[in-house]
Amino acid sequence: MTEKPAPTAEQPADAATAFEQLRREISFQRSAIEGLTAAKDKLPDYSLTLRDMALRLTQVEEWLARIDDRPAMRLTPLTIATEMHEGLITYRADDRKLLVEARDALARSLGRVEGMIKQKRSNDEQDWWVTWAGTGGVLCGMFLTLVGVAVWV
Repeated sequence: MTEKPAPTAEQPADAATAFEQLRREISFQRSAIEGLTAAKDKLPDYSLTLRDMALRLTQVEEWLARIDDRPAMRLTPLTIATEMHEGLITYRADDRKLLVEARDALARSLGRVEGMIKQKRSNDEQDWWVTWAGTGGVLCGMFLTLVGVAVWV
């Protein structure tokens, strides 16, 4: 399997012209390769920047791993809602207990106040009865004295 070169429109007439064209092509390739090498030498060295970026990415990955390890990151909205509901039920029970205790304390306090009021009323009533009894006794005594003086005279 030998390949025949494809016929071109310009076939060199003699060997000297063919070698001259070959020399020009090789020279052109050499200058192109030298140009690429020179361009590569002019490129900046990004190795320190890339190393710094790799270090920062590693730190970010570690930070994200620490965040992923937190218990809150494992919670779903349903779990959060369930825990909030349970907490509200607990706090409502505590509030209900505190309200019952406060109502009972208020009732006891009102009972004491009513007792004090009744005691004051009973003291006032007693004073009223004593005053009327004393007044009645004085009037009765005066009446008996008048009757007695009238009978002895």
